[in-house]
Formats: sequence, structure tokens, C-alpha cells
Amino acid sequence: MPTKDVSPKLDEITCLYEITRAIHATLDLRKALYKVLDLLSDYLGMNRSSITLLDPDTSEIHIEVAHGISTKEKMRGRYKLGEGVTGRVIETGRPMAVPHIDAEPLFLDRTGARRGIDKSKTSFVCVPIKEGRRVIG
Repeated sequence: MPTKDVSPKLDEITCLYEITRAIHATLDLRKALYKVLDLLSDYLGMNRSSITLLDPDTSEIHIEVAHGISTKEKMRGRYKLGEGVTGRVIETGRPMAVPHIDAEPLFLDRTGARRGIDKSKTSFVCVPIKEGRRVIG
């Protein structure tokens, strides 16, 4: 019976385990979130990642923590509810995967972090953060 290469699955499970540990290791949520993004980079090879939050008073979405983008780029990462991929995901509460960002009109690259790279070979995944039934980021 042929054996399957379980290494990629094991890496994913290990990543989830390490994320759980990071979240429970500190009461400092910001520190935990930065650690989560570092782990995603280490285990899944994500070059850039961010966690955005919705301000319920203004309906503005901003990058709270990020990996692989500068502070200046992070500050430019602001969206309105429904605007771009991020705004749409937060508005609908449904995740979205973009295989090639150059072919997706909703992908805005507001941060500018992807300028100068081959966008036809770059993908983007956006998943809502929920508190109960309410989308918060």
C-alpha cells in the first residue's frame, strides 16, 4: 500500500497548534496577533498578511496588525464597508479567495505593498473575524 506524504498536513496541524498556544500564552492581544501572523508566514509561506478590524461607529476598516508590510503601507490600508475584497468580506461575513490578484477588480492594493511584483502569480485570501454572529474584522 503506497504511503501518502503527510508532511504538508502535519505542518498545517502544527501551525494551528502553535497559533492556539500563541493566543493563550499572553493577555496582550496585539502581541498574540503579531505572533499568529509570524506563524502563518513560517508554516504557510505567506509573504504578507494583516488583520483588519471594523470600527462600528464609522464603518471604516483599518489594519490592526501586519506582517511583511511597512508602517507607511499599513497606514494606507483603510477601507469602507463593502469596498474592495476586505470590505466585501467584512460586509458579507463570507471568506473570499483570489487566485490571481491581477484579475480581480475588487483587489485594490490600497497599501501598495504589492507594487513591483508579478500580480498574475500572487493570490489573496480574506476570512472574516466573527464575535458570535457579528463580523468585527
